[in-house]
Formats: sequence, structure tokens, C-alpha cells
Amino acid sequence: MVTGEEARLYSVDGFTVVGGNPRAVVLPGNEEQAVKTVRTLLKRGEPFLVRGTGTSLSGASIPVNGEVVVSMARLNRILDWEGLEVTVGPGIANVMVTKNAPPHLFYAPDPSSYSVSSIGGNVSHDSGGIHVVKYGPTFNHVVGLRVLLPDGQLVDAGGRSVMDDAGIFVGAEGTLGVVLRARLRLTPRPDASVTLMGAFESLRNAGEAVVNTFNSGVVPAAMEMMDRNSVEAVERSKFRSGYPEAEAIVLVELDGYGPQVVEEVELTTMAFQSAGGKVTLAKEQAEADRLWRGRKGAFPAMGVVAPAYLTLDSNILVTKLPDVLEEISKISRRYGLKVANVFHAGDGNLHPLVPYDPSDPRGLEKALRAGREIVRVAVESGGVPSGEHGIGLEKVGFMGYYYTDEDLLAMRRVKDAFDPRHLLNRCKMLRLEGCQPVGPLRTLWEGD
Repeated sequence: MVTGEEARLYSVDGFTVVGGNPRAVVLPGNEEQAVKTVRTLLKRGEPFLVRGTGTSLSGASIPVNGEVVVSMARLNRILDWEGLEVTVGPGIANVMVTKNAPPHLFYAPDPSSYSVSSIGGNVSHDSGGIHVVKYGPTFNHVVGLRVLLPDGQLVDAGGRSVMDDAGIFVGAEGTLGVVLRARLRLTPRPDASVTLMGAFESLRNAGEAVVNTFNSGVVPAAMEMMDRNSVEAVERSKFRSGYPEAEAIVLVELDGYGPQVVEEVELTTMAFQSAGGKVTLAKEQAEADRLWRGRKGAFPAMGVVAPAYLTLDSNILVTKLPDVLEEISKISRRYGLKVANVFHAGDGNLHPLVPYDPSDPRGLEKALRAGREIVRVAVESGGVPSGEHGIGLEKVGFMGYYYTDEDLLAMRRVKDAFDPRHLLNRCKMLRLEGCQPVGPLRTLWEGD
């Protein structure tokens, strides 16, 4: 058990707006110890939350109510292989699943934090990543879960288990049960893979290129967009990739059977050129890796722009990209903020990065208000508040933008059915009785 000053290391996660003080931190070394720890907390009626590697961008693993933190970081083993399936502990890093897989297989969900984010956290947030447009988010790759329920019962969910569907726990952000192991589906590696880049004179043109690509019948393995602000941040950082000067660039990976990929390269090139794009084709893997290096490093590269930033992740219809991106630009100018857009264009999963200085309360307030407006624009365009980062603390106040009162009541009933005492990760996702916004969260939860 960790207490005192060392416990403060667990007071924050990737959402830097607020922090909390855990009552204690427990790091079980194996599944048996984890079960014993959680059952003890449940028996004592102690509120607690389960934490992976703390990369949550929505504050889902922040103990704002003084909860006990149960860290699963040491449950990081591969437990079993069977055909195209692998069973792992919740603490294993996403990247290690593919690294330990046979050469002809890979684990498709790859959030930008894949080198450190844990599978338990990926499951809890239904994480996506660069390849979600073709291969789907975590939900599509979870075959089964072992979960400890709030009544102390240990169940294997999925397949022919006691619970034949593990899906209810995927994206539940640790509010319905504790994930102790995950059985994941691996994907055969494609025969061929090609990367190309389009450079555009406007965000609208880049958005139109994305729409044109899908209209041509191409479903890319990955399709990412970066605006001028994000490109400039990357080129000033250690992730420098030699991107051209442009208002926006779109990176595309096409994979599959060789002749099919050749045809898709031609169709994508025409789709980009019809939107005024200048197309560059990576001639070798080293060049492709260089192009993707900048995209994967775009989030940390923002450190050259500001000491902190909000990372939003509303999901919109791909056809709405041109209009929504223009609205985000207007909001950015109105608030005088250098908002950077770097996101999964292929599935419309926006990631506006809204910079602020934590030492400037007025600057933080301005960033929060701008973020709230951006989410409202996305939802009003037909989108949803979150595509992969989850609701956590950040988006509790946005739930009413999309869901009706009846919808939210149904969600609370599910929470009550699984966790009637509200001991698991309380005040995340839903504003339950007694849950109040902490500090600057009032701007996100309640607006003006």
C-alpha cells in the first residue's frame, strides 16, 4: 500500500485541469491479490477506482472524492494464446500485445498513447486510434473479459461464459466492474501497405478530400488530418518529420491485397487532387515511418506551444468535417487561442487541442469555454460528445447535449443495478446524487 507523499503521484492523469488526493493507493501483484483487495474494499464500503497507467484524457482515473486507488500496473502479463486470440492482464501496455504476437498477427486498436496505455484502460474507454477507421475500436477486438462485480462475484463474460456478452463493460470507464483480464482478437497482417500524404491550402479542402476518398469506394486503414498549428508544433519539436507548409495535411495508409492497394492509391490520389491537394507517395518504409512519426508525436509536440492543453474528442459524421472545422477555426479566433486540430479524419473523431497556461486561471477559463463551444458545435452537427477518450470528469456536463433525460435515467438505472452503493469510480460519466463539479470543472459541467 502506498500512502502520504508517494500517493500524490496518483492524484492526476492525462486530464490536467484538476487533481485529487487518494485516501490510499494499492498495487496488487497478481490477480488473486487484486480480487482480495477489491473484495475487502467492497466489504468495508470504501469508494475506490481502478487505475491503469494514468493516460486518461478525460479525468476518469482522478480520485476527486478521496477514493482508494487500486493500480493494475503490475498485472501486466500475457496469460494465454489460442489461435487468433490472446488473454492478457489489464496492466499490460497496448504495444506489448503486438510485440509478443506471432509475426503474421497484430493487435489493431492503437491509440496515440499505445506505447504506455494499458489494455484495461483501453477496454474501459473503448479506445480507438489511427487504425480504427478500417479495423474498429477496442469493442470489436474484445472476445471476453474476467470481471469482479460490485457484489464481489467473479465472472467470465463473453462467449459461452456466465455472461455471454462482455460489451457492457467496454467503455464503462470502470463504473460497473473491475476488469481483471481480457481476451483479445488479433488480426492477420495485410499483404501490402502504402502511405501517402496530401497537402491542402485550406481545412475545408482537406475535409473535402476525406469525403471524396470514401465516395470513391476506398476504406483506408488509417486517415489522419493535421492543421497548420499542429504541423508547426511538430516541426518545432523532436518529432520533426519534414512536413510541407500547408493549411492542412492528410496522411493515409492503405493496406490489403497488393493489386487492390495499387488501385486504392490511384483512387485516393484522384480524390485528393480533385480537392486541390498535392500528393506525395512514400517510396519506402523508412519514408512512411517518418511521415507517421510526426502524427504520433503531435500530442507531446504541443509542449512547444503551451505547458498544457485540453484534448477534446467529439465524433462527427465525415461529411460534416469541412463545416465543423471551419466553425472550430472561428471559435479559435474568437477566443484568441491557437487551437491545433490533429485527429482521426477517417472516422470523424476530432481532437482539437486547446492550449492554456495552468498558472493563469483566466486563460484556463477561456480554454474551457472554447472547448465547451467546440463540443456543442460537434454535437449539433449530428456528432457525439466522445469518440474514444470517454466521459470521465471532463464531459459530464456535455451528456445532456446528446442524450435525453430518459436516456440518462436509463444509464443511471444500469449503474444502480451493478453498483447500488456507488462505490466504483463515482461521479464519472454520470452526475449522480451528491456529485458536484470540482474547481474549474464548473465551467464544463454548468457553463455560464
